[in-house]
Amino acid sequence: MKFKVVLPILGFEDEKEFELEEINDVFYKLKGNKVNFTLINPFKIRDDYDFEISENEQNILKLSENKPLFVLNIVTINEPFKESTINFAAPLIFNLEDKIMGQVILDKYNYGLDEKMKKFFKDNNES
Repeated sequence: MKFKVVLPILGFEDEKEFELEEINDVFYKLKGNKVNFTLINPFKIRDDYDFEISENEQNILKLSENKPLFVLNIVTINEPFKESTINFAAPLIFNLEDKIMGQVILDKYNYGLDEKMKKFFKDNNES
């Protein structure tokens, strides 16, 4: 599904449209003209992820109670995979009805920019 960018991803302000592809119910791929991102559904891996979006950002993203939205976070892939990091401080918000998206910055919350994947996925070989 293609989304028009109305709140740019920091550092990638030239990207005006992305295509979102589901890999599975946890991971997604976001494809732009010049950059691709691996994304993760935060609600599949942590119970304590909750935030409010400012009224201004809600207006730009055309969010309302009766419109479906989707929240995903950018993953930086590292080797080994469990050392990959998740940016919980700047989620991507997708308005599924209007097919627009944007990144919001959660500066008044205590979420990390680079929380390790291994914190949320337990290794079966560890006791």
